[in-house]
Amino acid sequence: MDPLIAFLIAISLVSLMTVKAGLSPFISLVVSALAFGVMTGMGPELLGFVSEGLARIFSALAIVVFSGSVIAEHLRRSRGVERIVADLLWIVGKRRGLFASGLSGYLLALPAMCCLTAYLILEPVVGGMGRKAEGSGRRYLYTMAAFSVISYNLVYPSPVVVALTGTLGVSPAEALKFGLPVSVLLFIPASIFLLRLPVGEGEPRGERGPLPPRLVSWAPLALPLVLIGAGLLSPEARMVGSPEVALLAGALLSAALAGGGAGEMIKKATRRAGVIIFDLCGAGAFGYVIAQGGIGPELFARIAPIVPVVVLPFLVSSLIQLAQGSRVVTAVVAGEILKELPLEPTTLLFSIAAGAFVLSCVSDPYFWLVRETTNSGLKEALRGYTIPLTLCGLVVFSAVFIRWLFFV
Repeated sequence: MDPLIAFLIAISLVSLMTVKAGLSPFISLVVSALAFGVMTGMGPELLGFVSEGLARIFSALAIVVFSGSVIAEHLRRSRGVERIVADLLWIVGKRRGLFASGLSGYLLALPAMCCLTAYLILEPVVGGMGRKAEGSGRRYLYTMAAFSVISYNLVYPSPVVVALTGTLGVSPAEALKFGLPVSVLLFIPASIFLLRLPVGEGEPRGERGPLPPRLVSWAPLALPLVLIGAGLLSPEARMVGSPEVALLAGALLSAALAGGGAGEMIKKATRRAGVIIFDLCGAGAFGYVIAQGGIGPELFARIAPIVPVVVLPFLVSSLIQLAQGSRVVTAVVAGEILKELPLEPTTLLFSIAAGAFVLSCVSDPYFWLVRETTNSGLKEALRGYTIPLTLCGLVVFSAVFIRWLFFV
């Protein structure tokens, strides 16, 4: 069968199994990878390709995801997130509570290694802050969700960017050099859109007592970022500045600060990390099998005469995001498929990342989480979540296109 047709069938199968049948992304992705291999005539090597794809992602992200889950669980249990949000509110000013809610999502998504986890941890605090300020926490929660995706899609060392830098051979410094300023630039259109978003009514939430010390709250968040920054600036600190070592240091610090509750905290974090890493490994298997089927050259040969080459990764990434909803899956699969594309690697990386913003709706578990916690209707959730993220993706792609056109 034509690899392109097989790819479209496999993507549709992922969507049907995940959204309609309610199966886990891991099962859906592995079964769809096997189906693609059979449709394209692969033989006994197919199972080897599946195993290779699983192993590549596990080795790249297992420590990162586990450590991030431990840090996130510590911040939730210690009420460190409440201290962080309160400090951000003090820094930006109480009248800028909406910006503080977005900034908290932007910051916590990085060490949590999952924007959904960051949202779940922050939701009680940010929702309550929004209800006190406006009578409804919806706008604050939509803002937090959008900003958490901004850093998750663009800022190293998030799993999205780590996966793409490894696959495409882009250095962490080069990824930060473009991704960090573009992520900050997105604050402007996202904030303008969300400030104009109509919201419903809600009830204020009461206070919960004194906040924990700043050391307990900020240190596990700051330590990994400091180590990674040191690794980028100094070759001697490169090992301690790797995402694996830096986040593991943050996890160990979290365990030390948790004292006698460390064991239970790590057990709960391990369960959460296991679910995440299984889904990511399924994405690795799916992407690697499809890449071995030669879909990348096939796409380039058919689409290159129609649109500029820089547009192809954005379109492919958008299609994968629409089909299955997970941003890391989108990055892993698109990176494997398109890594041989004749395009400058950093441009390719952020064109894929831009596509991972757009069309995030019914196949995206984050969409349903935000809809449920904000008690929104389908249309309101599309306005508050899908549209601002799609706007962010278009802005990122515009920046990528300008860079490719004038500076590459």
